[in-house]
Amino acid sequence: MPEIKSQLELSIDEEAVDYAREEGGVLTIRPSPRHGCCGGRVELAVASTESPADLEAYVETERQGLTVYVHRSFVSLSDAPLHVGLDRLWLWSALYVEGATSQM
Repeated sequence: MPEIKSQLELSIDEEAVDYAREEGGVLTIRPSPRHGCCGGRVELAVASTESPADLEAYVETERQGLTVYVHRSFVSLSDAPLHVGLDRLWLWSALYVEGATSQM
């Protein structure tokens, strides 16, 4: 679906690209449910270096030498660009995503 890929605004920090390359060259942006204390639910974007199990639910693209899978619920949010970065604390590293919550 070329029209979906053209809607995807995604930037990835070079540090996050290097980390994903070291972990196998895959970056997946998927929804992760968060529940409020008084009810309600929102799907926040999270990033990992594992390929998704259900490839049909994702749009595959290539960015900066990585194979990137983005869940379709985030791709449809054309007014919300995604940014992937890397947090580091001593030996601990974690990818993060800014800029989107899913409208699932």
